Amino acid sequence: MTPVPEMDERLRHATEGALKRPPESLYDLKKVKALNDFCYYGDPYYQKDHGEPEPGDFSAIGLMENLHTLEFGTPRSQSIPIVLAADFSFLLPCRKLKKLDLRWTNFSDCTLLLQLPALKCVLLPSQKQLTGTEALKALVDRGVTVEIPAEYLPPMVRQPAQGSEPVRAVVTEIQKRTAIDGWELTVQPDIVPGLFDSKLGGLPYWPAGLPYPTDSAGEKLILLAQIDLEQIGAEDPLPKTGLLQFFAGRGDNFGADWGEDTSSGFRVVWHERVDRTLTPEQVQALGIPTHAGLDYWPVLQETAVTAQRTTTWMGPADGGFDALFAQVWEEVTGQPPAKPDFQDFLEEPDRDYLYDQLWSSGHRLLGWPCFVQYDPRETKSPYRTLLFQLDSDWNEDETYVMWGDGGVGNFFISPENLKRHDFSDVFYTWDCG
Repeated sequence: MTPVPEMDERLRHATEGALKRPPESLYDLKKVKALNDFCYYGDPYYQKDHGEPEPGDFSAIGLMENLHTLEFGTPRSQSIPIVLAADFSFLLPCRKLKKLDLRWTNFSDCTLLLQLPALKCVLLPSQKQLTGTEALKALVDRGVTVEIPAEYLPPMVRQPAQGSEPVRAVVTEIQKRTAIDGWELTVQPDIVPGLFDSKLGGLPYWPAGLPYPTDSAGEKLILLAQIDLEQIGAEDPLPKTGLLQFFAGRGDNFGADWGEDTSSGFRVVWHERVDRTLTPEQVQALGIPTHAGLDYWPVLQETAVTAQRTTTWMGPADGGFDALFAQVWEEVTGQPPAKPDFQDFLEEPDRDYLYDQLWSSGHRLLGWPCFVQYDPRETKSPYRTLLFQLDSDWNEDETYVMWGDGGVGNFFISPENLKRHDFSDVFYTWDCG
């Protein structure tokens, strides 16, 4: 068994986080697919600005041949980098690397990025420290998303995809045929939610005497989200009043079994009537757990959410999209598509346009879902209606929700049960990259 080479403490911390244990061999390094969280609590530079850290040895990253996401992280103080390295050639063996966040490093040589064949997105530090910036245009032309601080030259900004005339016509027709109204939810990190408010995570409303949801082992479930239906202005087919709650288990799968049955590993609860005299202390006395203190859980912090009406359309994530696209394409152009899969048939600018117009990411009630991998529902599944979608949600400063390495969670219900406000039979799933 080949031992793990010496590595910088930040890299060791990130590797342990990815594996959920210390690496024991070279084989362990080959298992790492996503690497982030280079800050560690014993690091003085994590705590406050003590000046720039010493350059470290990050060469072990080059041994992670299956790595597809590398994010060096955001320091507590944004005046200092997280990673200093003599050079970044250790990236070159990472032939599967798709996303690379270099913002808080001393990276400079942009020509190195041209040697990463799978790269799809790169986040760069300030232009002031970059060299070989002519390589960035070549990356953009290759379809790579290049994000860089605002002082960089405008020609490097990638413009939204335009799409050809036939594709624009097809997208417009798909939007006409599949439009579904719903509510888009937006995190409000500056608002402290109360016991009865719409929120992600935190302490749920729960009256004494009502059996609390548990998994098959008797472990109490944890709140993913709570929605005050009256607060958001809910309308049919949703109930117009009460609290709608979504719970999941704390295991590695977060209560999902990826089969179309009602599992004990999750629960959807509708409180038709709410006792607003209840206090947080009374709920806490029931021994109800929250996400606080969990090392591995999708919702990383309690945040209030607001809702606004929105319209979504069937997009490429839905299992029925290929058939609909083929039908509409033939109607619009008079010819069937040359290939059954639109991704093989359309050119890259047209694919980008289609995704830009139809993709339905974000947190939402009702509407069309998105998936990172594929639609897990069977063709004749009764769970045709998206009830709730909880997406990964982060920015350069904070992470609010994270499914695995950037996935999405979904709760589906049959139209009939939704109309009856019966939430006892729901299909729950999540996936990540």
